[in-house]
Amino acid sequence: MKEQVNMTTADDLILGLDKSTDEVAWDLYRKAIRFGTWDPASIDLTRDKKDFAELDEDLKGYLIHFCTGFLDAEENVALKFCPWIMLGSSTEQQAFLSTQLLEEFKHTQFFMRYFQEVFGRERISGVKNVVQQKLDDRVKTMLAALELGEEEREAALVEGLTHYQGVIEGVQAMTGYEVFEAVYGSKGLLPGLAEGFARIKEDEGRHVGFGLRMLKLLARNPLHAKRIDALLNEYLPHILIRYDQPIIVDGKEYPTPPEVRGRERLTKMYQRRYRDIFGKQASV
Repeated sequence: MKEQVNMTTADDLILGLDKSTDEVAWDLYRKAIRFGTWDPASIDLTRDKKDFAELDEDLKGYLIHFCTGFLDAEENVALKFCPWIMLGSSTEQQAFLSTQLLEEFKHTQFFMRYFQEVFGRERISGVKNVVQQKLDDRVKTMLAALELGEEEREAALVEGLTHYQGVIEGVQAMTGYEVFEAVYGSKGLLPGLAEGFARIKEDEGRHVGFGLRMLKLLARNPLHAKRIDALLNEYLPHILIRYDQPIIVDGKEYPTPPEVRGRERLTKMYQRRYRDIFGKQASV
């Protein structure tokens, strides 16, 4: 019998403003210790190998492209997340954010294992994710802010939370889970990948919920609200590229499954996150 996981959803954290940010951060730190200790190496991939071998070539090609996007994203942030921890304004906040760093490496390990054991190949190159690529400059800005005053540090953290927990995890990743379910999970395919996504989503429920909760509070400052709004609007066309690009694997182009509806799903999730922070619809 699988361990019952205590799910923390983004909605729970965004709506529950009765506790201080530090109290919430410490509660989430404790939950991460208790419930976030799943092992990527323990997920059974036996059925996935069989299912993948029996998929038609179009669905194989799309899945390799799709999972490459996840592996690239998880690995990229795992290697760059330290500034988010360092900019936390208290021990409690830094403690919770430190659990996110570990979890990003676990997510990376899961997808690396999936490529090796199920696909039997390396990830492909050329999957575009502009918002992920912009993390290089984001990290430089956040590190530079560590040497500045409290206002500059808070401003850098606001932008970092918007960029990563708000857009990358809160919109891109959450949309990806929906796409997997629509194309593969709803058909009973790839149960190991389904379990991996479920576990990752549990972790990211804590990440996204905490980040959005902080942004909702920080947006009470008009200067922060203006910058959050500007970043969300700046990044919207970039996140749509994730599902607008051609699906090319080893030089061959594959069709996008009709169930994906990527642009529609991304736009809907983007609007949801905007409402989470500002309580209103984005004017885009």
